[in-house]
Amino acid sequence: MSEVSESNSMSDNSNKKIKSELFHIWKKARVMYDMVKEESNLESWLKNNINQAYELIDEAIRFVEYNEMFPEKKEEKTESEKDKNNFLSNQDKRYPVPASQESGDQFVTRCILDANMKKRYPVQSDRFAACMSVYNDNKENEFSNPGEKFEDPMEVKGPKIPDPIKPILP
Repeated sequence: MSEVSESNSMSDNSNKKIKSELFHIWKKARVMYDMVKEESNLESWLKNNINQAYELIDEAIRFVEYNEMFPEKKEEKTESEKDKNNFLSNQDKRYPVPASQESGDQFVTRCILDANMKKRYPVQSDRFAACMSVYNDNKENEFSNPGEKFEDPMEVKGPKIPDPIKPILP
């Protein structure tokens, strides 16, 4: 936190210093302007230095004017693929979802060929059962949210069956 405030104060101090230097340049240029008469015969080194100072100040002014007219664009934060909620990326283990214009056969075909589903269910009959389960569950929801996560359709639900108690033999 202190580094940020120090950098801001350093920036403010350097801007203040630059403004001070520009003020003194202006003041000395004004004095020099009053000293030089049109009939004065100036030495060549003096003319060169004044021309060089003019070119440097002119270059600085052009740079500042350009930056004011065309400010630098701030980098926009791009969303990562995971943040976009894109169910087609299969990066977050989402199942395919039927589209509203897609028939059951079309969805099941697409679902069975889906790479994520192939990884999750290597046996085609298991993949078919999972895809049918997803389609039937989604049919009731009318395909409202294509990025919605599903529970694993092949996961065993219900109470866990306890191990049978073995009788004690005499």
